[in-house]
Amino acid sequence: MRIPRVIIASPWSCSGKTTVSTGLMGALMRRGLKVQPFKIGPDFIDPSYHAAITGARSRNLDTWLMPRRAVLEVFGRAAANSDIAIIEGVMGMFDGMSGRSEATSTSEIAKILRAPVVLVLDVLNMARSAGALALGCKVFDEKAEVKGVILNRTTSEKHARWATEAIEGKARIPVLGALPYDESLRMPERHLGLIPSWEKGSLEKFFQNLVRKIESNIDIESIQKIAKSAGNFHVPMRRVFPEHKIERRVEIGVAFDEAFNFYYWDNLEILESCGAGIKFFSPIHDKDLPKNIQGMYIGGGFPEVLAEEISKNESMKKGVRMAIDDEMPVYAECGGLMYLMKSVLDFEGKGHRMVGMFEGIARMGKKLEALDYTLAKVVDKNPISETGKMLKGHEFHFSSIEGLPSDSKFAYKMLRGRGIAGGKDGLLEKNCLASYMHLHFAQDPRLARNFVRACELYKIS
Repeated sequence: MRIPRVIIASPWSCSGKTTVSTGLMGALMRRGLKVQPFKIGPDFIDPSYHAAITGARSRNLDTWLMPRRAVLEVFGRAAANSDIAIIEGVMGMFDGMSGRSEATSTSEIAKILRAPVVLVLDVLNMARSAGALALGCKVFDEKAEVKGVILNRTTSEKHARWATEAIEGKARIPVLGALPYDESLRMPERHLGLIPSWEKGSLEKFFQNLVRKIESNIDIESIQKIAKSAGNFHVPMRRVFPEHKIERRVEIGVAFDEAFNFYYWDNLEILESCGAGIKFFSPIHDKDLPKNIQGMYIGGGFPEVLAEEISKNESMKKGVRMAIDDEMPVYAECGGLMYLMKSVLDFEGKGHRMVGMFEGIARMGKKLEALDYTLAKVVDKNPISETGKMLKGHEFHFSSIEGLPSDSKFAYKMLRGRGIAGGKDGLLEKNCLASYMHLHFAQDPRLARNFVRACELYKIS
């Protein structure tokens, strides 16, 4: 398969990868190209900007969350009908799970996809030193090919010229442009990172300004040439997605609104490929669950930010609880776990009543409670996985769960990561599983098939 593709990377986090990637996508769209966005790593928020500017769902690529062959399959399937794939990196270019290995890093994905790299360098507090950084990234792992550099936050033409001279003179990498320091291009942040695109109100003016700055200061044509230089790569036989979609057999309600929007889009499509129809609903705005559903998927997000609005929707909370009491299969992750608690205590300590399926309280903290890849052993029956199976995922939250009864049942024993309490995760109640751990179903499509089968059994019961 031959797909023009390029990775936008940086030597360290917060260098402007999302700004440049999103603006570049918009600039390519203005040239009439069909752009398929990707994000390396487990992040949910950066892909929301990609989707907002391209209209295409951004896909995550991560070698902890899925096998290497699945990375190729997910990429090849999503990018097959696009003109160009723009892949935003994660953290620093070589940063991953440890200092000893490239696992989960941008450089690892670059080699798996045989994709050239364009490096974004934040040069606000340097000039000639930019040459040393660029050279280091070029030679640290020469199999991850750095083909160009974009300077970010330059303060003058002279500043940009000095940095360019150092990079092109010492590292022998072409500089493809320089974005001047501009606070209007800064994306707002909150406790979990960037604010999701749909919360910023209208993005039209922001995107227009961003694309205009990219087009005025970056050599788009050279980036296209770099993307086209990417060679062929082999997409393995399908194992995640079947060749033909299975007949629709059940309907699954998926919570999706301002508070619940952290989903790997591939998860939903894997469920569809296993015979599920997806019906979106809002725990904030809808009064009732969708009609004729046989399962629920409640993803993560920011329920703590909109806890008051969620709490006021009594009819929805009642409907969710009644469905769980009726043994409907329910899978909830992180924010979904918090929603099913008795209450949420926000950052000011104010309590907000939630569904109350579990007796615990979700308390927001002032510091990060968990940020890690996770590994769990399944120790109890649940709607998505068999006992004894090993699951890989990740956790990222500021909340903690307090006040759980001593006889609470858990599905997972954590071998890596924190979980909910005592090295355990995955609260169980009837046919409901609620965990802090986020899963990508591409690691094993049987997770989706098991959930669909549980929904089928509920349908005929």
